Amino acid sequence: MADDSHLRLDLPGVPGALFDTMRQIAKSLGTRRLALVGGAVRDALLHHEHREPWNGSPDLDFVVEGSAPDLADALRRHCGEKRVSDLRTHAAYGTVEMVLDGVLLDLAGARQEHYPAPGQNPVVTMGSIARDLERRDFTVNAMALELPLDNEDQPRLLDPHGGRGHLARRELAFLHDSSVADDPTRVIRAARYAARLGFQLAPAAGAQITTTLTAWPWVWSAEDSAEQAPPALSTRLRMELELLLEREPWGAALAHLQHWGALVLLDSELQQDSRLQRRLMQAQRLGLPLLTSLVAGAKNP
Repeated sequence: MADDSHLRLDLPGVPGALFDTMRQIAKSLGTRRLALVGGAVRDALLHHEHREPWNGSPDLDFVVEGSAPDLADALRRHCGEKRVSDLRTHAAYGTVEMVLDGVLLDLAGARQEHYPAPGQNPVVTMGSIARDLERRDFTVNAMALELPLDNEDQPRLLDPHGGRGHLARRELAFLHDSSVADDPTRVIRAARYAARLGFQLAPAAGAQITTTLTAWPWVWSAEDSAEQAPPALSTRLRMELELLLEREPWGAALAHLQHWGALVLLDSELQQDSRLQRRLMQAQRLGLPLLTSLVAGAKNP
């Protein structure tokens, strides 16, 4: 490639007409910018540049500088029922789920966010693609393939946080120094990706986990009532754990969390539990819920 900022939109199982149609319709609406983001970009680079088997994402995430519902509606009108189905609009969030050419798409307006306090839900407002990428958990997930809406033919890789280099080194790096304090569920996601992709924490990421867990910036402790816990230490933490236990190589993921000292996010007893893996394997053999079996070993389950 003469210019390695330009890449082919060649994703196994995704018809090329899908991207052509999206470009055409976005351009007709006067959309400012449109980009493919998230895991599909990461997986495409792993596949094309590092010869890894395609384990492609089950859906494609697009960010638009403009109205995602308007884009989805225009796609529906242009393509008809033969190509578009299962369109669901979430007006309050400016997002849309739809199936185009047999591929599940998530469309969202570009957003930016800030955290009012560590572990709380972020305050989200509309923004640019650049600001939207700043919201991501790791640099390897903070890349985008911008679909050209002008006279260019090839999509352009947007990599403002050095994700391509971390991908080559098979490292997980946070985007900024307060990533874990803002959202400690990112540590659970780090274990998920490390187990699934065979990646390691970048040195600075490991140091951030250690220093943040030691400082414990969240206004909550195990002695407080569960209702007082911030969302990132309660409902969102549970959701990430469910994904880890249901979709990932959970043995490797939990081993990472224990090695990083990160199971203190759940309970100090679990962090010290040498029988954790064996207990969960027994639970799996008996068909018991893994999350229930995990927290059963906590000091205060």
